[in-house]
Amino acid sequence: MKNNLKINFIVPEISRTGGMNIIFQYANRLKKHGHDVEMYSSIVPLNMHKNNIKWYYLKYQVKSFLKWLKLGRAIIPENMYPYCFKINFVPMMLNMFVRNADVLIATSWPTAFPVYHFSSLKGRKYYLIQDYEAWNSNIKMVDRSYTLPLKRIVCSKYMQNLLKSKFDSESELIYIGLDRERFNADNKTYNDPPVITFQDHSLPNKNIEQAIYTVEKLKSEYPELRFKSFGIQQYHKMPEYVEFTTNPDDKTLTNIYSTSDIFLFSSKYEGFGSPPSEAMACKCCIVANKVAAIPEYSEHMKTGIHADPNDPDGLYKGVKLLLENKELIPKISEAAFKHIRKFMDWDKSVNKFAEFISK
Repeated sequence: MKNNLKINFIVPEISRTGGMNIIFQYANRLKKHGHDVEMYSSIVPLNMHKNNIKWYYLKYQVKSFLKWLKLGRAIIPENMYPYCFKINFVPMMLNMFVRNADVLIATSWPTAFPVYHFSSLKGRKYYLIQDYEAWNSNIKMVDRSYTLPLKRIVCSKYMQNLLKSKFDSESELIYIGLDRERFNADNKTYNDPPVITFQDHSLPNKNIEQAIYTVEKLKSEYPELRFKSFGIQQYHKMPEYVEFTTNPDDKTLTNIYSTSDIFLFSSKYEGFGSPPSEAMACKCCIVANKVAAIPEYSEHMKTGIHADPNDPDGLYKGVKLLLENKELIPKISEAAFKHIRKFMDWDKSVNKFAEFISK
């Protein structure tokens, strides 16, 4: 891009989540392309339940504010993604606390409203939408956010079709990229018996109960199997034979994928669904519910195993297929590794993103 832009990203809080990783990737790479990038986060995390009182979330907000008062500064979470841009913590999302810029980007529904109300001096207004954020939220406000006069950017055809059909809202499709340095197969090992991995998560749409059910059913039928799990923290009670890793850093997470043979993805719905793509990049065969972008970046029986999200035994059937045809595990894993590195390319994604916000 010849013309360098002054870009402001507005986030509800700084947290180590898959969605935040995508925002950091865009901000980092736009910065490295020569753009002037800054990020703004509220000292007190923005209320996901706006106009609804949720005591547990109010407690979380108060705790965050007291921690800021005690330390005199906001805390970046442990093992946070690397970044080369400036992060500004502000008391409120008001014009006076945000610099003038060329581009202003909302990154979740609670940030869409302040971005909409900001002065035009803060930049052309965009809305990066990674999911239909109906979970743990004020659904009326979530739905309203998708009808605000902001230029919308989505990460999958699934999300593009959802916004069009449900809200008659147009959007620009830009697939996210894959960090090839972070996720790789340098330490790949195939195991016999196979090692099966899944992610733990607090959100109900992640449907972790199905993953645990699948693990327990497989263990009873194949006692020799080994299992791993990981997450920011452990939210569900795991069987004692599941090896759990808390808040793994980048190197540890890549090692988990690379030393596993099968990755279970149990979500009922997502905007994109990044973990399976990460596993594919580490030559770990995915067995995933056919939701969100899963059928967009993988093909059943060729680069992954797709399961019926409405079948409680769908993941079990997918894993059983692999266990009874073990030659498929390395075959699918190798094909998936080659495919995903071509399909998800951060250079292409950022170039398209920069071109779109330059208009």
